[in-house]
Amino acid sequence: MRTILDAFDGANLVALGERHWSRQHSEYRKALIRDPAFAREVNDIVIEFGNPLHQAVLDRYVNGEDVAAADLRRVWQDTTGPGAWDSPVYVDFLDAVRTENAGLPRGRRMRVLAADYPIDWSAISGPADLPNLDERDRSAAAIIQREVLDRGRRALVLFGSLHIYRNRPGTIVDLLKDRADAKWFVVVPIDGPTIEPGLVEVHKSVMGDLDASDVLEKSTKRIKVVDGKPVFVDGKVFEPGVRLRDVTDALLSFGDEPDESVAPPAGLYSGTEYGPEIDRRRKILLQKLR
Repeated sequence: MRTILDAFDGANLVALGERHWSRQHSEYRKALIRDPAFAREVNDIVIEFGNPLHQAVLDRYVNGEDVAAADLRRVWQDTTGPGAWDSPVYVDFLDAVRTENAGLPRGRRMRVLAADYPIDWSAISGPADLPNLDERDRSAAAIIQREVLDRGRRALVLFGSLHIYRNRPGTIVDLLKDRADAKWFVVVPIDGPTIEPGLVEVHKSVMGDLDASDVLEKSTKRIKVVDGKPVFVDGKVFEPGVRLRDVTDALLSFGDEPDESVAPPAGLYSGTEYGPEIDRRRKILLQKLR
């Protein structure tokens, strides 16, 4: 069965979707970069859980330099999703890259590129100060264009699946479709024991003819403000007739292996300066949605 590393034989950009806070997905990513072949095939890892304004700090950390914990936390805490990346699985991944880089020559070390929108929360006091966060994928695409494609490098792109579907307007993949040198291989995880564990290429499988919504949107929810309160609503992405092969190249299945959602550590918000600041940011975002 083909692996994600094999996908780099014909692609310079391999996008791997993730379920946020998932221990299963986290362990898979860490095992992937620990494969000795990974650093030979891949130059960069593009992450959703990092603010580009703190790229210099991130560069120093994954290259083994001393970085104050408070400075490092800003990489994932100062993002467009307040609290979204507070699960330990994300800093664990950065630690894993740092550990692998320590054993590599400087010229072969992996670079981690923070690719969320470069938001500066210190300059935001209300919803009117917020940037257009619909530009998140455009910002990520610009980083990939400048730091990966323009430099002739290859990257693993780690984002939620909604950001990497093919043939969906405004996704990172769609925004780079006019770059002839952007050769994508898109991998979307699928939950449950639907197929055998491993990577299944949909264009080589009868699964490719299935409706994308039936396979990928079994429990799709979005947040919407109704009467001043945030609620979950259905958030369908695919219209009827869109096939699985239209939006992804492969499915990643863990079969019936049990998973766990890894919550932020106890005490992260209570009695800290960070807790009230996260509340402030969330209130501003909800006000913007009204």
